Amino acid sequence: PTAVLARALSGLGFTAEALPTGTGDSPGPSAERIEAAVAAARGRDAVIVATYDIAAGSTQRTLVARLVATGVPVVHLALRDPYDIARLGGRGTEPAASLATYCWTNVELRAAARVIAGRVTPQGRLPVAVRRADDPSRVLYPIGHGLGY
Repeated sequence: PTAVLARALSGLGFTAEALPTGTGDSPGPSAERIEAAVAAARGRDAVIVATYDIAAGSTQRTLVARLVATGVPVVHLALRDPYDIARLGGRGTEPAASLATYCWTNVELRAAARVIAGRVTPQGRLPVAVRRADDPSRVLYPIGHGLGY
């Protein structure tokens, strides 16, 4: 997915570098891959980080928090469903924006690149409520919530 996204962004006129860090099926990004991603993020205009099925103890959370801590704007792309954003909350660790593709095929990734690049206006709305990970009785984003600009 990272290579497809980078190629799509490059095709839209951006300089993009793909840096795979792992998937939801693997143990998650290693400490070395997190450090490499943080180092690569420094001095960039923006960083796009894709997640897949973040669990409570996932190192994907660490990766996103460390990227946000660089001060570079971070756009989060949830590849499977919109729930990953609930695991990324926390004071000062939220990405600047979060999108859900609901899949990880090339079609969705190219569409996400066009949205991130501002070439198309996002029109999707959440078909489900996203509840807070730390308090599932509270809704973080209600059904119908959507990104716009």
